[in-house]
Amino acid sequence: MDLRNCDCMDLLKSLDDESVDLIIADPPYFEIIKDDWDNQWANETDYLSWCQEWTLEAARVLRMGRSLYVWGTTKTDTFLRYKLDVLNNAPGLTYQNWLIWHYDWGGRTKKTFPRKHEDLLMYSKGEKFLFNSDSVRVPYKMKKNIRAGATNNPKGKVPTDVWQKNNHTTSKEYAGWHSAQKPIELLERIVLANTNPGDTVLDFFSGSGSTAIAALRNGREFIGCESDFYYHKRSLNRIKELT
Repeated sequence: MDLRNCDCMDLLKSLDDESVDLIIADPPYFEIIKDDWDNQWANETDYLSWCQEWTLEAARVLRMGRSLYVWGTTKTDTFLRYKLDVLNNAPGLTYQNWLIWHYDWGGRTKKTFPRKHEDLLMYSKGEKFLFNSDSVRVPYKMKKNIRAGATNNPKGKVPTDVWQKNNHTTSKEYAGWHSAQKPIELLERIVLANTNPGDTVLDFFSGSGSTAIAALRNGREFIGCESDFYYHKRSLNRIKELT
């Protein structure tokens, strides 16, 4: 494992062309969370310019036929602009999936339907990409296939693009010291679907270290960085404890 305490661009520029097999990026969303790291740009234009810098580098270091995932939110239009203006124009990247992480916990408003999801964009480098469907199958809801002549796969079905998973605050895996942790179980699904054992997973916004845990638990190599010294130090301990 190579987890550095540095800026994302410093790590990315140190990597060779087409040297990683999967990228999972969970960048600041821009003025969504109150923490300083989500409010360090003067305006959305500056934020998107920064996003373009690391996205272009990510496309460069990603191997052909492999995948890039980027977390975001549609609470504002910033993530939509990032998709349309940055990701869609990144050389070599092809849009493949818009996934939804749905959860049903935490506070909720009574004035509208509560927002209980985050978004995950998936792009491949090139039109064809590795997808290990048998590694991520889940049980069917119905034991018998209702389509005429069709039978259920004994290994289960491929999950849809809506993933339901609560962050259980009492779980050993929950990092209460980080405000934007993603569930390890969902990250493991990505790792299993889009890499093979021994492949290299990259996360240059490592945060609480969940991507590293998902990669190492499943026999993958991990490279990443976290610019915040406190998060970096605590995540190293968390990774050691959970792998």
